[in-house]
Amino acid sequence: MVGISVLDPSAPFSPTSRPRKPYRFLMITVISALGCLILGLFFLISRQKQDPSNPRKLPLPPGPKPDPLIGNVRHMPLDLPWVRFAEWRKIYGDMIHMKLLGDHILILNSYKSCMDLLGQKVIYASRPKFLLAKYMGMGELTTVQPYGDTFRRHRRLLHSALSKSAVAQFQPAQEAQTKWFLSTLTHDTKNCIANLRLLTGRTIVQATYGIEVKSVDDDYIVLAEEFIRSGAILLSPATNLWDAFPIFPYLPSWFPGAGIKQIAHQTRQIIDQMVKTSMGHVKAELATGEAARSLAANALESGDYAEEDIKWASAILYFAGADTTYGVLAAFIFFMIKHPEIQKKAQAEVDRVVGRGRMPTFEDRQQLPYIDCIIKEIIRWSAIAPAALPHCLTEDDYYNGYWIPAGTTVVANTWAISRDETLYKDPERFSPERFEGEAGKDAVDPFTFALGFGRRICPGLHFVNSMAFIVIASILAGYEISKPRDENGQEVEPRESYTPGAIRVFEHFDCTIKPRSA
Repeated sequence: MVGISVLDPSAPFSPTSRPRKPYRFLMITVISALGCLILGLFFLISRQKQDPSNPRKLPLPPGPKPDPLIGNVRHMPLDLPWVRFAEWRKIYGDMIHMKLLGDHILILNSYKSCMDLLGQKVIYASRPKFLLAKYMGMGELTTVQPYGDTFRRHRRLLHSALSKSAVAQFQPAQEAQTKWFLSTLTHDTKNCIANLRLLTGRTIVQATYGIEVKSVDDDYIVLAEEFIRSGAILLSPATNLWDAFPIFPYLPSWFPGAGIKQIAHQTRQIIDQMVKTSMGHVKAELATGEAARSLAANALESGDYAEEDIKWASAILYFAGADTTYGVLAAFIFFMIKHPEIQKKAQAEVDRVVGRGRMPTFEDRQQLPYIDCIIKEIIRWSAIAPAALPHCLTEDDYYNGYWIPAGTTVVANTWAISRDETLYKDPERFSPERFEGEAGKDAVDPFTFALGFGRRICPGLHFVNSMAFIVIASILAGYEISKPRDENGQEVEPRESYTPGAIRVFEHFDCTIKPRSA
């Protein structure tokens, strides 16, 4: 009789339809698992090397006591780590040291320590290895580049295009896209929050590549949003595991933590398609002489930058800017619902400066200081990147009587800074007035910490600020924002919830938006 393998999907099941050696596969699996376990233990032990010389014999910063071999793995919070780190500040102080599988981790919980180290010292300007980013095809992105020649070239390109003065070139596109968004409010108020997301996508794609996006289903938007969702993995604990265990790419997919390889492979394809398609469009338009003004087109025409640098520096504008811009605008809608008195005060300022016969323009900004106060308070309160991307120390350093070894991964807890009572009175209260008038000039500007530090500050900061102003001022000029209503016409409190992961923006919530009465 000929045996039939159970691997044949057309074969009927019976007790006799088994492979001739039923335990072979189990043995192979067990042996593979044991091999991976032994290899992992060997790797852990090998990482418990003695720290390099510490000539000043200073202690490491305080922190929870590490366990043998694994360090502080069990102490590392997986959910809202920035909140836990802020709580630990009361125990350990502004700086918290941990070890993760042999690597040094330093959490900075204060504005001063972040500015002194990340803001002032170039030895803190690099990034960790980000092996997962490389495996995902994101290793060339500006934001994950180590501090070196490639990063400096990207930074020079982005600064020339996105500095405070240079960003004015994108203001016509920002105004045009804002008018499009306002037009949707006349017939599609239920999708206001979703259209805010589309607004940011349309504006950034146009500014970066000169591409006119027609709908949320546009290929460029779909690819870019997939790009962002995939990139969120870089801010997850998976990144630390891959950096601590460089063997992860070679482990079978069933091994804990290695299953992300499939997602990484898909992400690589998405990113490759996105950057090739977008840059291909720009080059084709330039060849015909019909290219719209954009970051990529300007850089290609200048001849000052290599195409590879332009490709990846351009891609980072959407990756870093879309969530931030959307987060600010969605938070504005939410806080105007919760604080109608702030909305009325802001509308009174707009009416006084602009009147009711036209929409605000960028030329009005100097006369609308309360709008800027609202934007600053949104940036502070929202803490959109509460723990951000970590830095990496490239040389030994000494600070406040502590030794910080070279190779330490340094995390800025911007959430803790935004809730620091020594900087902001009653920090849990949403109050634009804290930045108003002469007294407000002494308040710490949240733009100096919420979007990065030093050479790693977000290159799109001024773009986000500019976009936030024109959209917020325009909505206040023409529309009234209030609580949603149920089927009985009763007001309903909007649901306050945030996206999971390390980028903290509002998830969808309902609202009522209607034109202001004359």
